[in-house]
Amino acid sequence: MVSRFFSAGDHRAGRTHILGILDWFRRNDEQMVDPLGWGDHRLNMVKAAGIGVATLRCHKDTWAYFVEKFTSTPRGRNDSTFRPPAAEDITDEGAGMITVPISGSTLAAVLDKCRELQGPVGSDLDKAIGRRVEAAISQALRHVVPSGGDRSAAPAIVLDDRTAPAEAAARP
Repeated sequence: MVSRFFSAGDHRAGRTHILGILDWFRRNDEQMVDPLGWGDHRLNMVKAAGIGVATLRCHKDTWAYFVEKFTSTPRGRNDSTFRPPAAEDITDEGAGMITVPISGSTLAAVLDKCRELQGPVGSDLDKAIGRRVEAAISQALRHVVPSGGDRSAAPAIVLDDRTAPAEAAARP
């Protein structure tokens, strides 16, 4: 039936447009189920929680940033699981770089805090730090599997981006 406001051609065009949108949703169904990657985030939280100890190599200011984020905010859903190591357990590598041994539960809390920082109330700086640290942790967790008691290497998270060599930067 054609309404008095639209011609038959308008109805066909509208129907084609709607079918196109439905087709797009079908093709992108996997993204629509989890558009923000929360499934990967949750899987990484489970992997992190299963780790006995991981090492985080970063600048001392980056570590101080996270310690402050956990201690300066009211207790939230992940603040009680963040337990930084004792100062004597942190290795000073010089030039501001440190290596921090962290438990799996603390790593999961940092990962969750990274996601929280990227939320709508975070500053652009918080979002950038949260995104970069989350990416580094996710990369380190990519090959983590339940160990069953073997003594494989502990996951290492490295936050120390460097410039590419001149010849590599010149390549297209």
